[in-house]
Amino acid sequence: MDGQALWHVLIDNEQHGPLTKAQVRERLRNGILAGNNLIWRPGFSNWKPISEIAEFWQPPPPNPVENAPEYVEEPGKTDAPAGRKLSLWRSANVGLLLGALGLFWQIASGGGFQLANYAHTASGGTIGALIGQTLWASPIFVLVAALYNLTLRRELEPSRASAVWGALTFVTLLVGILGSLVAYGEYFFSSTDLISGESRKTFVTDSQRACVRKQRSLGLNITEAQMDTYCTCVTEQMASKTTYKDMGGVFDPSSVDQKQKIEAAINACR
Repeated sequence: MDGQALWHVLIDNEQHGPLTKAQVRERLRNGILAGNNLIWRPGFSNWKPISEIAEFWQPPPPNPVENAPEYVEEPGKTDAPAGRKLSLWRSANVGLLLGALGLFWQIASGGGFQLANYAHTASGGTIGALIGQTLWASPIFVLVAALYNLTLRRELEPSRASAVWGALTFVTLLVGILGSLVAYGEYFFSSTDLISGESRKTFVTDSQRACVRKQRSLGLNITEAQMDTYCTCVTEQMASKTTYKDMGGVFDPSSVDQKQKIEAAINACR
């Protein structure tokens, strides 16, 4: 049956045959025929695509990925591309920027008075406090980067970041941030505007406490409630006449200007 010339095929709407099964298969291998070409032999009621004929159907070639031998990684060896070490200076710079963002957020939310006060005072303690608020995140980021470099199992390539450039960037950013805060403090305490917001709240709170301590030391025959009411009134009166420039100067109760303000506040609260 295989050697009999029974098969007829259509190629470009032209009939070829009769052909043996071997001849049909040869034309399939050579690409002359494809699975969608029509074929017929005696006994078929109609022409059929070659792909529907069992004699000529070929299973799809095996998937090379599925049949590839399983790769077994040798102990201590990997072909995975090595990552790069994290730059410690770059990590420090990221932490520094995060700290600066926290300072700007404090200013934007109304707490800039404390920062301005630190910068305006410019003592060792206040500058140290500013540096601490600026640098708090840098050690954390450096520690995380160092642990990553030390504990990652695969061998890491050196970081492309220059240590010298990273150090210079860190110093430049730190000096720029602190310089900006000092300039902000000088500008803040040179304003002749009356204090408001958080600055006023801080002034009233601190002055009210000082007033209460002063009244207690005088041994006056008044209750705590009366003392608190009186001191609150005096400090509110003082706050309504105090400018940012006044807060930046040295408070001198013996000066004529301060005496006048204190006497006016006391008279208003009697």
